[in-house]
Amino acid sequence: MARAVVVYRSHSGVTRRYGEQIAAFLAGQGIAAQVVSVGECDMSTLASADYLLLGCWTSGLFVVRQHPDEPWLAFVRDMPALGTAAAPGPKIALFTTYKLRTGSQFGRMRAALAGKTAAPQLELKSRNGRLSPTDEKALARFLV
Repeated sequence: MARAVVVYRSHSGVTRRYGEQIAAFLAGQGIAAQVVSVGECDMSTLASADYLLLGCWTSGLFVVRQHPDEPWLAFVRDMPALGTAAAPGPKIALFTTYKLRTGSQFGRMRAALAGKTAAPQLELKSRNGRLSPTDEKALARFLV
């Protein structure tokens, strides 16, 4: 059975809820999905995952200078490099929750992951922490 790890950093619980909904969708697709916060993640579980979904709430000003917060960035700095040319590692997806817009959030998340993982193949975003039908379709394509 394929395995996914959904790692999130949440400020008010919205990003946690979004991560849980993502994991529930994955489980419905026959994937064993584990949801864990950045503070509770056992780094050794990441290397054996088939899918790694990393999420953080959008910090910064409401309309400019969006970025992942420091605990998420610290998690990524401490994360081992996943994959090599011979063994590519898990497929990577990013997700975020936001108030008005995501702005530079995904670009900054990708930059933080550079050299640690393969390039993310999916970016999901939600204002309310709910998985939309569009999100579900994107996740289904990501799993192929």
